[in-house]
Amino acid sequence: MEDERTIDELIEIAEEIPEKLGLAEGMAGLRGTAAGEHVSVTVDVQGKLVGLEIGEDALRQTPEALAAEISRLSASAGNAVLRKGIDVLRAGTTPAIAEAIREQLGITEEPAEAEELGESTSDATTERRPAPPDDEEFFTLQRA
Repeated sequence: MEDERTIDELIEIAEEIPEKLGLAEGMAGLRGTAAGEHVSVTVDVQGKLVGLEIGEDALRQTPEALAAEISRLSASAGNAVLRKGIDVLRAGTTPAIAEAIREQLGITEEPAEAEELGESTSDATTERRPAPPDDEEFFTLQRA
């Protein structure tokens, strides 16, 4: 099924959604987390890194290997939080609108990249946290 609507038409539909539904606040509070053996990454719905935990064993890797692991986990966490965002849209609008947005953005239903790598999909989780105030940067770095 191909949706013939343009991005502008979808934006118009989204703008017609009453503010009282609280979708913007709900979306802003979404977080996605993905964890490897010694690294855990948390991103917001826009893909911004908001949390990073690096274990001692991860620090023994080459900088390139550690950067590649952080990048891979960031993508996995980003995909997880986007799927959660589609669930929020589905609850606050109609399934047809949520499905059209999912298809337009190419968001898969399941974390296919983790399955391709032979990893457990249970590492990619989503959680909802309060959004940081607009006037502050929010980032945490913790040693595991």
